[in-house]
Amino acid sequence: MKKITFFVMCIMTAFSVAAQSYSETFYDALNSDNLSLQREILAEWGQASPDDIDLYIARFNYHMGQSIASSSPVAADSTVFVIDQAIQQYPDRLDLRFGKIYFLGEIRRWKPYADEIVQTLDRSELINHRWQFPNLEGGGRELMLEGVQDYLHTISYDIANPEPGATIDSVTVLEMRRIAHRAAQVFPSDVIILIHLAYSHSIVGDYQNALHYLLRAEKIAPNNPVVLERIVSVYTKMKNKKLAAQYKQRLKALQPSD
Repeated sequence: MKKITFFVMCIMTAFSVAAQSYSETFYDALNSDNLSLQREILAEWGQASPDDIDLYIARFNYHMGQSIASSSPVAADSTVFVIDQAIQQYPDRLDLRFGKIYFLGEIRRWKPYADEIVQTLDRSELINHRWQFPNLEGGGRELMLEGVQDYLHTISYDIANPEPGATIDSVTVLEMRRIAHRAAQVFPSDVIILIHLAYSHSIVGDYQNALHYLLRAEKIAPNNPVVLERIVSVYTKMKNKKLAAQYKQRLKALQPSD
Protein backbone atom coordinates (compact mmCIF):
# COMPACT_ATOMS: atom_id res chain seq x y z
CA MET A 1 0.00 0.00 0.00
CA LYS A 2 1.09 3.58 -0.74
CA LYS A 3 -1.47 5.20 1.55
CA ILE A 4 -3.22 8.19 0.05
CA THR A 5 -1.26 8.12 -3.20
CA PHE A 6 -2.62 4.67 -3.88
CA PHE A 7 -6.13 5.75 -2.86
CA VAL A 8 -6.14 8.78 -5.16
CA MET A 9 -4.75 6.77 -8.07
CA CYS A 10 -7.56 4.27 -7.68
CA ILE A 11 -10.36 6.79 -7.46
CA MET A 12 -9.09 8.76 -10.42
CA THR A 13 -9.23 5.67 -12.65
CA ALA A 14 -12.67 4.61 -11.51
CA PHE A 15 -14.92 7.39 -12.73
CA SER A 16 -18.09 6.46 -14.56
CA VAL A 17 -18.63 7.70 -18.11
CA ALA A 18 -21.63 9.77 -16.97
CA ALA A 19 -19.52 11.75 -14.51
CA GLN A 20 -16.38 11.98 -16.61
CA SER A 21 -16.61 15.69 -17.39
CA TYR A 22 -17.27 16.56 -13.75
CA SER A 23 -14.46 14.38 -12.46
CA GLU A 24 -11.86 15.63 -14.89
CA THR A 25 -12.73 19.25 -14.23
CA PHE A 26 -12.84 18.74 -10.47
CA TYR A 27 -9.44 17.06 -10.24
CA ASP A 28 -7.92 19.69 -12.51
CA ALA A 29 -9.25 22.29 -10.06
CA LEU A 30 -8.01 20.23 -7.10
CA ASN A 31 -4.51 19.96 -8.54
CA SER A 32 -4.42 23.72 -9.20
CA ASP A 33 -5.78 24.56 -5.71
CA ASN A 34 -8.74 26.43 -7.21
CA LEU A 35 -11.12 26.18 -4.26
CA SER A 36 -13.94 28.26 -5.71
CA LEU A 37 -14.01 26.16 -8.87
CA GLN A 38 -13.92 22.95 -6.82
CA ARG A 39 -16.97 24.07 -4.84
CA GLU A 40 -18.79 25.12 -8.01
CA ILE A 41 -18.18 21.77 -9.69
CA LEU A 42 -19.24 19.81 -6.60
CA ALA A 43 -22.48 21.81 -6.40
CA GLU A 44 -23.32 21.21 -10.06
CA TRP A 45 -22.30 17.56 -9.83
CA GLY A 46 -24.51 17.07 -6.80
CA GLN A 47 -27.50 18.44 -8.70
CA ALA A 48 -26.83 16.21 -11.72
CA SER A 49 -25.86 12.91 -10.02
CA PRO A 50 -26.43 13.09 -6.25
CA ASP A 51 -25.80 9.37 -5.63
CA ASP A 52 -22.69 9.02 -7.79
CA ILE A 53 -19.96 7.31 -5.79
CA ASP A 54 -17.35 9.39 -7.58
CA LEU A 55 -19.06 12.52 -6.31
CA TYR A 56 -18.74 11.22 -2.74
CA ILE A 57 -15.05 10.56 -3.34
CA ALA A 58 -14.50 14.00 -4.82
CA ARG A 59 -16.23 15.62 -1.84
CA PHE A 60 -14.06 13.59 0.49
CA ASN A 61 -10.88 14.70 -1.27
CA TYR A 62 -12.02 18.32 -1.14
CA HIS A 63 -12.82 18.22 2.59
CA MET A 64 -9.70 16.20 3.42
CA GLY A 65 -7.48 18.76 1.71
CA GLN A 66 -9.12 21.59 3.64
CA SER A 67 -8.90 19.71 6.92
CA ILE A 68 -5.22 18.82 6.63
CA ALA A 69 -4.35 22.35 5.49
CA SER A 70 -6.23 24.03 8.33
CA SER A 71 -5.77 21.47 11.15
CA SER A 72 -9.32 22.39 12.14
CA PRO A 73 -11.28 19.86 14.23
CA VAL A 74 -14.50 21.11 12.63
CA ALA A 75 -13.09 20.52 9.14
CA ALA A 76 -11.92 17.06 10.22
CA ASP A 77 -15.41 16.22 11.46
CA SER A 78 -16.88 17.36 8.14
CA THR A 79 -14.43 15.13 6.26
CA VAL A 80 -15.38 12.11 8.35
CA PHE A 81 -19.08 12.88 7.88
CA VAL A 82 -18.68 12.96 4.09
CA ILE A 83 -16.83 9.64 3.87
CA ASP A 84 -19.22 8.02 6.36
CA GLN A 85 -22.09 8.93 4.03
CA ALA A 86 -20.28 7.21 1.19
CA ILE A 87 -19.51 4.09 3.25
CA GLN A 88 -23.12 3.85 4.35
CA GLN A 89 -24.22 4.03 0.72
CA TYR A 90 -21.51 1.65 -0.55
CA PRO A 91 -20.50 -0.58 2.40
CA ASP A 92 -18.40 -2.98 0.33
CA ARG A 93 -16.21 -0.41 -1.40
CA LEU A 94 -12.88 -0.95 0.30
CA ASP A 95 -11.29 2.16 -1.18
CA LEU A 96 -13.74 4.32 0.77
CA ARG A 97 -12.81 2.67 4.04
CA PHE A 98 -9.10 2.87 3.25
CA GLY A 99 -9.47 6.57 2.51
CA LYS A 100 -11.14 7.20 5.85
CA ILE A 101 -8.53 5.19 7.76
CA TYR A 102 -5.70 7.03 6.05
CA PHE A 103 -7.21 10.40 6.90
CA LEU A 104 -7.74 9.50 10.57
CA GLY A 105 -4.12 8.39 10.77
CA GLU A 106 -2.93 11.64 9.21
CA ILE A 107 -4.71 13.67 11.89
CA ARG A 108 -3.71 11.16 14.60
CA ARG A 109 -7.21 10.35 15.81
CA TRP A 110 -6.21 6.90 16.95
CA LYS A 111 -9.44 5.74 18.58
CA PRO A 112 -11.67 6.32 15.53
CA TYR A 113 -8.75 5.04 13.41
CA ALA A 114 -8.83 1.77 15.33
CA ASP A 115 -12.64 1.74 15.30
CA GLU A 116 -12.75 1.94 11.50
CA ILE A 117 -10.09 -0.72 11.00
CA VAL A 118 -11.88 -3.11 13.35
CA GLN A 119 -15.22 -2.42 11.65
CA THR A 120 -13.60 -3.02 8.26
CA LEU A 121 -12.13 -6.30 9.50
CA ASP A 122 -15.58 -7.30 10.78
CA ARG A 123 -17.08 -6.49 7.40
CA SER A 124 -14.31 -8.30 5.55
CA GLU A 125 -14.94 -11.44 7.54
CA LEU A 126 -18.70 -11.14 7.01
CA ILE A 127 -18.43 -10.87 3.21
CA ASN A 128 -15.55 -13.36 3.01
CA HIS A 129 -13.22 -10.59 1.74
CA ARG A 130 -15.30 -10.08 -1.43
CA TRP A 131 -14.58 -6.38 -1.59
CA GLN A 132 -15.33 -3.99 -4.40
CA PHE A 133 -12.33 -1.91 -5.39
CA PRO A 134 -11.50 0.03 -8.58
CA ASN A 135 -9.45 -2.10 -10.98
CA LEU A 136 -9.14 -4.86 -8.41
CA GLU A 137 -7.11 -7.80 -9.71
CA GLY A 138 -7.02 -10.96 -7.65
CA GLY A 139 -8.76 -11.35 -4.33
CA GLY A 140 -9.91 -8.74 -1.90
CA ARG A 141 -8.37 -10.75 0.91
CA GLU A 142 -4.82 -9.88 -0.09
CA LEU A 143 -5.68 -6.22 -0.48
CA MET A 144 -7.37 -6.15 2.91
CA LEU A 145 -4.42 -7.87 4.57
CA GLU A 146 -1.91 -5.51 2.98
CA GLY A 147 -3.95 -2.55 4.15
CA VAL A 148 -4.14 -3.77 7.75
CA GLN A 149 -0.39 -4.41 7.82
CA ASP A 150 0.22 -0.89 6.53
CA TYR A 151 -2.08 0.72 9.09
CA LEU A 152 -0.46 -1.21 11.91
CA HIS A 153 2.90 0.13 10.75
CA THR A 154 1.47 3.65 10.84
CA ILE A 155 0.24 3.52 14.42
CA SER A 156 3.24 1.55 15.70
CA TYR A 157 5.59 4.12 14.15
CA ASP A 158 3.73 6.87 15.98
CA ILE A 159 4.13 4.98 19.26
CA ALA A 160 7.82 4.27 18.66
CA ASN A 161 8.61 7.89 17.78
CA PRO A 162 7.02 10.11 20.44
CA GLU A 163 7.60 13.83 20.65
CA PRO A 164 10.88 14.77 22.41
CA GLY A 165 10.46 14.39 26.14
CA ALA A 166 7.09 12.62 25.85
CA THR A 167 6.36 9.25 27.43
CA ILE A 168 4.75 6.30 25.71
CA ASP A 169 1.08 6.98 25.03
CA SER A 170 -0.52 3.97 26.69
CA VAL A 171 -3.94 4.80 25.22
CA THR A 172 -2.54 4.65 21.68
CA VAL A 173 -0.79 1.37 22.53
CA LEU A 174 -4.15 -0.09 23.56
CA GLU A 175 -5.71 1.05 20.27
CA MET A 176 -2.87 -0.59 18.36
CA ARG A 177 -3.38 -3.76 20.35
CA ARG A 178 -7.11 -3.71 19.60
CA ILE A 179 -6.41 -3.50 15.87
CA ALA A 180 -3.77 -6.24 15.97
CA HIS A 181 -5.88 -8.54 18.11
CA ARG A 182 -8.86 -8.37 15.75
CA ALA A 183 -6.59 -8.66 12.72
CA ALA A 184 -4.99 -11.79 14.19
CA GLN A 185 -8.46 -13.32 14.50
CA VAL A 186 -9.24 -12.63 10.85
CA PHE A 187 -5.72 -13.45 9.58
CA PRO A 188 -4.40 -15.93 12.18
CA SER A 189 -1.39 -17.03 10.13
CA ASP A 190 0.01 -13.62 9.31
CA VAL A 191 3.39 -13.13 10.93
CA ILE A 192 3.49 -9.34 10.51
CA ILE A 193 0.26 -8.93 12.46
CA LEU A 194 1.53 -11.20 15.23
CA ILE A 195 4.76 -9.18 15.44
CA HIS A 196 2.73 -6.00 15.92
CA LEU A 197 0.53 -7.69 18.50
CA ALA A 198 3.62 -8.78 20.41
CA TYR A 199 5.05 -5.26 20.15
CA SER A 200 1.89 -3.80 21.70
CA HIS A 201 2.68 -5.88 24.79
CA SER A 202 6.47 -5.62 24.92
CA ILE A 203 6.54 -1.82 24.67
CA VAL A 204 4.68 -1.56 27.99
CA GLY A 205 6.77 -4.26 29.66
CA ASP A 206 4.30 -7.15 29.28
CA TYR A 207 6.97 -9.55 28.08
CA GLN A 208 5.09 -12.76 28.83
CA ASN A 209 2.26 -11.92 26.44
CA ALA A 210 4.72 -10.52 23.90
CA LEU A 211 6.58 -13.82 23.98
CA HIS A 212 3.32 -15.74 23.55
CA TYR A 213 2.62 -14.07 20.20
CA LEU A 214 6.22 -14.20 19.04
CA LEU A 215 6.42 -17.94 19.67
CA ARG A 216 3.17 -18.32 17.78
CA ALA A 217 4.75 -16.40 14.88
CA GLU A 218 7.84 -18.62 15.12
CA LYS A 219 5.73 -21.73 14.57
CA ILE A 220 4.42 -20.20 11.34
CA ALA A 221 7.79 -18.86 10.15
CA PRO A 222 10.61 -20.54 12.12
CA ASN A 223 13.38 -18.86 10.09
CA ASN A 224 11.99 -15.35 10.02
CA PRO A 225 14.86 -13.13 11.23
CA VAL A 226 12.56 -10.39 12.55
CA VAL A 227 10.66 -12.88 14.68
CA LEU A 228 13.91 -14.36 16.02
CA GLU A 229 15.35 -10.91 16.75
CA ARG A 230 12.22 -9.96 18.71
CA ILE A 231 12.36 -13.20 20.67
CA VAL A 232 15.99 -12.55 21.57
CA SER A 233 15.04 -9.05 22.70
CA VAL A 234 12.17 -10.28 24.87
CA TYR A 235 14.19 -13.08 26.48
CA THR A 236 16.99 -10.58 27.17
CA LYS A 237 14.56 -8.23 28.89
CA MET A 238 13.18 -11.17 30.85
CA LYS A 239 16.80 -11.91 31.88
CA ASN A 240 16.62 -15.41 30.43
CA LYS A 241 20.19 -15.52 29.16
CA LYS A 242 20.10 -19.17 28.17
CA LEU A 243 17.15 -18.92 25.79
CA ALA A 244 18.29 -15.53 24.51
CA ALA A 245 21.63 -17.14 23.59
CA GLN A 246 19.91 -20.07 21.86
CA TYR A 247 17.86 -17.77 19.66
CA LYS A 248 20.89 -15.61 18.96
CA GLN A 249 22.62 -18.71 17.69
CA ARG A 250 19.69 -19.57 15.44
CA LEU A 251 19.66 -16.04 14.13
CA LYS A 252 23.38 -16.15 13.46
CA ALA A 253 22.96 -19.42 11.56
CA LEU A 254 20.61 -17.66 9.12
CA GLN A 255 23.21 -15.05 8.20
CA PRO A 256 25.33 -15.81 5.13
CA SER A 257 28.93 -16.68 5.92
CA ASP A 258 31.76 -14.63 4.41
